[in-house]
Amino acid sequence: MPRKRIRYRGVVRAFPADFPERLKRFQEASGLSWAEIARRVGADVESVRRWKEGQARPNAEHLAALYGLAESLGLGHLLWD
Repeated sequence: MPRKRIRYRGVVRAFPADFPERLKRFQEASGLSWAEIARRVGADVESVRRWKEGQARPNAEHLAALYGLAESLGLGHLLWD
């Protein structure tokens, strides 16, 4: 029996080119330390440092956790338009 194709109609957002600056604004507005942000999203501090310096991007799991954290603090608008 052939597999049925499933089409998803979710919203796909482009990763913001200015993500490091957005992340820095989020950190300042939240009052959280970089270590606390890393702990809350389940990443190590070194990974978060690379994100804020534009050397790496968070994976899907960390990005979802970061977005959830921002939304819970009422600061989601700082990360996403």
